Amino acid sequence: MLIQKDKLFDYIMENCQDIIFAIDTDFNYITCNRAFLKHLKFHHKSEVLNKNTDEILPSDSKDIIKNYLKSVLIDREPKTYTYKQGLKVFKQTAIPIIENCEIVGILSFSTDITKEEDLKFKLIEKICELNNTLEKEEILKSQKEMFLATLTHDLKNPVMALSMTLKMLKNGIFGMLNTEQTEILDTAIESSEFMQNLLCSILATYKLDNGAIELVKSNFDIDELINKCIKENSALAQDRHIMIKYVNPIKCNIYADEVRIRRVIGNLINNGLSHADKNTEFTINILKQDNKLIFKFTNIGNPIPENLKNHIFEKYVTGENLTGTGLGLYFSKKVIEAHDGIIYLQTENNKITFTFELPLTNTVKSTIVKF
Repeated sequence: MLIQKDKLFDYIMENCQDIIFAIDTDFNYITCNRAFLKHLKFHHKSEVLNKNTDEILPSDSKDIIKNYLKSVLIDREPKTYTYKQGLKVFKQTAIPIIENCEIVGILSFSTDITKEEDLKFKLIEKICELNNTLEKEEILKSQKEMFLATLTHDLKNPVMALSMTLKMLKNGIFGMLNTEQTEILDTAIESSEFMQNLLCSILATYKLDNGAIELVKSNFDIDELINKCIKENSALAQDRHIMIKYVNPIKCNIYADEVRIRRVIGNLINNGLSHADKNTEFTINILKQDNKLIFKFTNIGNPIPENLKNHIFEKYVTGENLTGTGLGLYFSKKVIEAHDGIIYLQTENNKITFTFELPLTNTVKSTIVKF
């Protein structure tokens, strides 16, 4: 069917899905389209034309629509607003019809936005639920961090006392010691001092407003450090009947924060031994590749669940039936990344390998690690 050009506008208006009507300045209907008739359950325009809005508009929306139509006449500018009619919501735009600088009527377009409003309401509900969940998680996180800070603070003094007592024993204040006893005390003193340094670092972390600690870098022999960490965990290895196998030792000086790298290595050894099957081997392997060192810590144990692998380095993440705060691997990742390195997990059935890579550099710079 061909539509004449002069009839095209009328055809579009008549068949538009939006509700369209026009009124004069006395609020009497001049024209309307089919959507308007259908919306108000009329069959013919004759039932509407020349009648006042008071006669036609439903009582639940009459006042708000009429007030906006009046404001269009007064302000001489378009108005857009929403109103409810029954269970539906409509968005209406009213435009003044001006002829010879005089307003002679108002043209109005209304769209049913009930679905959009329902979706908006549901979205707001979901956002509120999410905000409540996030607020609860934030409170829980704060409680955990407060617990850790308090625990660390409470441990500091006993560890200092232990360190002093061990030194007094070594100095012979309570009697002379043989060579074997002295060696055992040396290891115990070194471990207690290391623990004391860690506690001080953690306390400093919580005291800073932005939760950051500064790395203190120096040159040290990485082979010596690994042997210290192995020695510190030897009792755990013996208890679980696990043989620590240090493959391919490399005599190499590295420029890094020794205290924190020591903690990373200690974490990985302790985790590996704790989660390994008894009567197995725990392997430590160091490779020098290009201008970096690659550290591999491998144990044989229960496979890590798939849903845990992608979150293993996140804060407070632990496996099922495992004890601990879930901070060890998170801390390790932050420290390694602060040294411009990377750390990652590799698994093959029950063979689990934690690997980290560190660049070999002598560049002196101050680095901030954020937690």
